[in-house]
Amino acid sequence: MIETSIGIIGMAKRLPDSIRTNDDPIFNWIHEHHPEGEGLFTGYDKRHVLAKGETVLDILTPAARMAIDDADLETREIDIVMGCISPNTYFVPADLFALTRQLKLPETTLTVPLANDFNNFNVGVVLADAMVRAGRARNILIAIGGGWTRAMDYRKPQAVSAADGAAAAVVGVAPPGRQPRWRLVDAEVIAQEQNFGDMFLIGDRRQVPLTPGVGNESDPDPEVQNWTGPYYHVTESGLKHFGTFGGEMAPLAVRRVLQRQGIAAADVTLTGHQASQKLLDIWEKSLTPIVMFHTLAKFGNMTVANIPVNLCLMQDTVRTPWVVALGLAGDMHAHAMLLRTSDS
Repeated sequence: MIETSIGIIGMAKRLPDSIRTNDDPIFNWIHEHHPEGEGLFTGYDKRHVLAKGETVLDILTPAARMAIDDADLETREIDIVMGCISPNTYFVPADLFALTRQLKLPETTLTVPLANDFNNFNVGVVLADAMVRAGRARNILIAIGGGWTRAMDYRKPQAVSAADGAAAAVVGVAPPGRQPRWRLVDAEVIAQEQNFGDMFLIGDRRQVPLTPGVGNESDPDPEVQNWTGPYYHVTESGLKHFGTFGGEMAPLAVRRVLQRQGIAAADVTLTGHQASQKLLDIWEKSLTPIVMFHTLAKFGNMTVANIPVNLCLMQDTVRTPWVVALGLAGDMHAHAMLLRTSDS
């Protein structure tokens, strides 16, 4: 097996058809009340959102099929599926198993759900690359789908950013005469888990209200509860660390991987998590890549799908030999993935 033949050999994306603009009535409360932290979330014009009755699987399944086709493979040639659909329908099992079913993959296919927040794609590429190099698999499908527009409280500032999207990639061995679209070269992680709990997705627990005439007029049993949501919560500490960790610590992961490889910023296209234009501006000023690629105004914050969707769009237009994908997760950890472009 030739080392340079291993990499991302196929990619595809799929976004919902419905579009939500800034004047959508769903944002009226935020526009009228200006909640704390509103100024952190900027740069959005449009967002693709799941329509009523549409699910993340409805967009991720065709994206996965197109990625397999793009790799010139049959579904039966996929050995492993890893990635995430977020939010999941259930706590357990993960919706990724439903994707495996819909693709009609062989019963021997291993499905590996990931839970690395907005870094799921980066982590998936690193793990898949290692498994292919170790001979544990030949073709691994990384499937990422986000439906977070349905996980927002539209009285919270972060809700204005939310968009939906899906993308998939196949990591494997390129056939003779072809190069991978992207080759993984290096990766770097910075984790500050003392911030665990600053941002989280959960339903809000509420006691069932008293209902006259049904026998619960006395104090309700604390175990008798229902739930809202789930909603994405950003605490006061989370709003603070959004700027400090995201703006100051996360770029260090990029600097370290570039320094280790002896690569200049002038040879790099940077793409990253699309939480806010303010964050992207900080990264561009701090890291000075020759190109900063994002689709924030057009697609909003596609959460888990930001990086793979952008890589799909970039693959025929990048003019630099190197691409860095910078992921940012709410626990908080940053993940910088260095890729080599196919024609360099």
